[in-house]
Amino acid sequence: MKKHIITLCALALSFLTVSCGSNIVGEAEYNKGIEAIKADKVELAQQLFEQSAQKNPQLAEAYINLGMVYIKTHELNKAWSATQKGLEIITATKKTIIRGGSWQDQAALANNNLAKIIFDKAISARENDDLSASKSLQEEALIYLRKAIELAPENELIQKNIAYIERWPN
Repeated sequence: MKKHIITLCALALSFLTVSCGSNIVGEAEYNKGIEAIKADKVELAQQLFEQSAQKNPQLAEAYINLGMVYIKTHELNKAWSATQKGLEIITATKKTIIRGGSWQDQAALANNNLAKIIFDKAISARENDDLSASKSLQEEALIYLRKAIELAPENELIQKNIAYIERWPN
């Protein structure tokens, strides 16, 4: 299930991401990063999203996708930091470079990714027989997913993630 969530996030982004021919600093690296993710070249994608963010520290999507890369590489603290930074930027600017998408879609994706990070910790806690921590983390993940669904009510991936985590064994 964990791999499905990440894969679906990447696919959702790949369908929405296309170069608009704009001159936004860092966008070329960002778009190349998306292509690298599609080709499952995680290390290259990481480098490209880092370059994109370095060139344009206000490019929220670079941080959100960098967070997704860190989730894939199981660097959860880095994933959390990058995703939070992207979420802060996108909610402050209320702008996205994703043609056909909205800032709310990107903010919802960031919240979904934060929920994924927390849920991974819930799974680890459960595997270590810490059922109390696992339950608490499960509830925290649901809080982020509910924020996500408020931003993008029609997002089927988020709806599925909510349903999955709600049904997850307690």
